[in-house]
Amino acid sequence: MDPYDLIQEQEKKIQLLENELIELHQGLAAVQEFFGDLATTAQMQDASAEVDQTLVRPLLDEDVEFESIWDFHQKILVADPKGSIPLKKMFETYARYCRDSGRKPIDQDAFEFLLPQMDNPHPIIFRGKWQNCRFRTNTD
Repeated sequence: MDPYDLIQEQEKKIQLLENELIELHQGLAAVQEFFGDLATTAQMQDASAEVDQTLVRPLLDEDVEFESIWDFHQKILVADPKGSIPLKKMFETYARYCRDSGRKPIDQDAFEFLLPQMDNPHPIIFRGKWQNCRFRTNTD
């Protein structure tokens, strides 16, 4: 084989190797970018989970708690200007209502704070009893 042909063949091989090296560098850059994006996404998911745990979940839990009182208020109580229910009996009925509907009741202090915020009926605490309401009966 002619030395000139041998040099050309080696130059072609070198060119092919250089092209393959460029492609490998490009592939490596793409892989690094992919893993960088993956890491960023993981960090964003961690941040999102943290926000969910610290901000969103407590708000949702509060909504669920409020919803249980609201449902109890709407479904169990009736406005009655002459009606009265002992505090303990009202809370026990609320707690049983929550358990029966698969919810966790809130504590009595929170219940006694939130229930008077509602209207129609608008129960108020007076002399150890809830006034202006009664429990709903089958005839209501």
